[in-house]
Amino acid sequence: MAHSPAEERQLARSTLAATAPDARAAEAAAAGPEGDVGQWGPLVDWPVVGVHVALLENGKVLAYDSVGDNATETYPVHDHTRATVWDPATGTQTPVWVTTGYNVFCSGLAHLEDGSIFLAGGNKNAQLQGIVQTHIFDSDTNTWSLGPNMAAGRWYPSVTPLNNGEMLITEGGPDMPEVRKTDGSLRALNTASLNLPLYPWMDVAPDGRAFYSGPDQTMRSLNPAGGGSWQAFGQRDSLDRNYGSRALYDVGKILVAGGGSSSKDARVINLNGATPQVSATAPMAFGRRQHNLTVLADGTVLATGGNSSGASLVDLNNGVYSAELWNPATGTWTTLAAEQATRQYHSTALLLPDGRVLSSGGGICGTCDQVGYLAKNAQVFTPPYLFKKDGSGQLAPRPAIAGAPARVAYGAGFQIDTPDAAAIRKVGLLRLGAVTHSVNMEQRYVPLTFTAGAGGLAATAPANANVAPPGVYMLFIVDASGVPSVAKMVTVASDTSPPTAPTGLTAAPGGTGRLDLGWTASTDDVGVTGYRVERCQGPGCTTFAEVAAPTATTYSDAGLSPSTTYRYRVRAVDPSDNRSGYSGIAEATTDAPPTNQPPAVSITSPSEGASFAWHSDITINASASDADGTVQKVEFFRADGTVKLGEDTSAPYSFRWRKAASGSDTLRAKATDNAGAGGISAPIHITVRPRR
Repeated sequence: MAHSPAEERQLARSTLAATAPDARAAEAAAAGPEGDVGQWGPLVDWPVVGVHVALLENGKVLAYDSVGDNATETYPVHDHTRATVWDPATGTQTPVWVTTGYNVFCSGLAHLEDGSIFLAGGNKNAQLQGIVQTHIFDSDTNTWSLGPNMAAGRWYPSVTPLNNGEMLITEGGPDMPEVRKTDGSLRALNTASLNLPLYPWMDVAPDGRAFYSGPDQTMRSLNPAGGGSWQAFGQRDSLDRNYGSRALYDVGKILVAGGGSSSKDARVINLNGATPQVSATAPMAFGRRQHNLTVLADGTVLATGGNSSGASLVDLNNGVYSAELWNPATGTWTTLAAEQATRQYHSTALLLPDGRVLSSGGGICGTCDQVGYLAKNAQVFTPPYLFKKDGSGQLAPRPAIAGAPARVAYGAGFQIDTPDAAAIRKVGLLRLGAVTHSVNMEQRYVPLTFTAGAGGLAATAPANANVAPPGVYMLFIVDASGVPSVAKMVTVASDTSPPTAPTGLTAAPGGTGRLDLGWTASTDDVGVTGYRVERCQGPGCTTFAEVAAPTATTYSDAGLSPSTTYRYRVRAVDPSDNRSGYSGIAEATTDAPPTNQPPAVSITSPSEGASFAWHSDITINASASDADGTVQKVEFFRADGTVKLGEDTSAPYSFRWRKAASGSDTLRAKATDNAGAGGISAPIHITVRPRR
């Protein structure tokens, strides 16, 4: 939350005089066999602070922060956001700055059904006001686009995927929730206004409603149908868990831990009955605030970071370096290895498809600036389940998913190909994470029933969208030694039938640097929402990239190089993001650039045959235009174009000929364009009368 400098100084307690603790000593305090405590990788510098992170469908990670390293309120202009896409496989960073004119710092974020990231709100100015804009990040093209504007600006809102593919937006300032519909428009829940803490903890429950578990004490459910309605339940516990964390680790089961004054306390909320039931579980070994809870590939929960002193934002003397692992089967915590960097305010943690955990971020606040806290770096944690248990420190052999469907329908059976079928003990889906401010807005673990057979597993998809809201999940299998596979990305949806492929694709020149495409419409059982146009450059090229997503069966591809060959293919998309096969390929060459045309120019005054007194000042006006460029200047001449009087470089073009001599004369204007071509006006004949 935002605080004045005086409040931050008071809340930070001992941080003002703090020095960074010895990270090596922290590591030594949690030393042990990797099979017991896991292992942290090297601390790696990042181009942004991981204030907001989200796992993408392609296995990479989107991370964004604000406009700079310092407290956001110290910057007068908020017209962009620093952002990057990190590839865990290669360690490379790809800049993807938000350049739509807005700072999306302190936005809410979650995945749409097609795997793209939907953002609500952000930071408007140095006064930390919210913005009304929504954004979408498309990981296929690494591009940002603006969505519809909300009814009011939001700063610190939560975004929650609902069971019908809609996205619930709560708090961030306005008390009235809003919903992004599947057609991309917004609707207001105007009968559900309720004041909640910023970044409320919202998850779809088994009854289909959005359940509110904190951070304050009162549990509630929101029915988002129509104008919306709330139902209040009893208190979860006596703690206000401000900057605590939560994790939905099983169907209808939520772990909440820490927060407030850096509590160790942890509770489990069971939503599978008529009313939520809360039970105590073992406390963490460390009190934590500003920490993160991350559900792992086997359904256990990892706690990382935070401070143990209750400082509101940062306490460099009391950072919690050791990770902890909670086992839902026993309700107990195990202390694990310690990371090098303290992860406190604005830090995040995110499960990766290989079962490891990204820990990043911290900083960008007033107190952070005062105490020198800027964690513009990241570490990756390899949990104990990925190591052999013999103390060797070697990685354990992993079960492998050789094949699985890209999409599964609710309640449907599906095949998982694996050579390790006989050894598999768990199969589960984990929704892709989207994290900021200790809040993972959509992580959930869904165990699946399965039977083993020769060469594979026969699994059953989640029963309905209340258990697993439609979207992209990581599919993990876990063997008898507790070792998880690398995940396979699977979309869970009610509609899994793809459209027919487009046919009759054609491409033809439509002007300089433009090719016009057309194709025959696709069909689908629930309708076609649009098409994806892919392009590559060069005769016979095969490396295509998506360039457009039109809704019509035509597309004009402009801004291309002249005299260049391009190839295209198109596929259709339905409302559940099922994608058809590709059309045939169309190839065409853009027109050669035309010969530069000279600009048109004419003298507008004086008029033909005009007469002036001796020694008059004569103003000559001209108009000029260029069909294929821009006019750079207009020159004015007399004596039938042989004597230059002057020139003008901006419209309206004019020149004042002072004290014209008597006699007959001819005026002309010459316009020159940006390519050097010149056009001459028709002559204008005038007379200057002799002196009397």
